[in-house]
Amino acid sequence: MRPIPAMVLLGSLAACAAPEMPSGASRSMREASCAQVIAAHVARPVSQVSAKWLSEEGGIAQIETRDGARRHICEVDGSGRVLGYSHPPG
Repeated sequence: MRPIPAMVLLGSLAACAAPEMPSGASRSMREASCAQVIAAHVARPVSQVSAKWLSEEGGIAQIETRDGARRHICEVDGSGRVLGYSHPPG
C-alpha cells in the first residue's frame, strides 16, 4: 500500500469542509424569485422591490427584500421556489 501524499489529502479535506456557495446565476435567480413573490404580495411592480442575499443553510437561501421601508425575508430553495416569507420587525 502506498502512502497518500499530504498535499493531496489536505486538498481533499479542504474541499469537503468548504461551505457550499451558489453560482452567481443561481444566486441572482433566487433573489429574482423572491422579489417577484414579494412584489405580487405587496401589489407593486418588481422594479419597486429590492432583493439582497443574506445566507444559505441546508440548501435554503434567506433573501431579504424591501419595498420602501417594509422588510420581508424569503426562504428560497435551490430550484428558485419560494418556500415562504416573513415580516421580521425593523
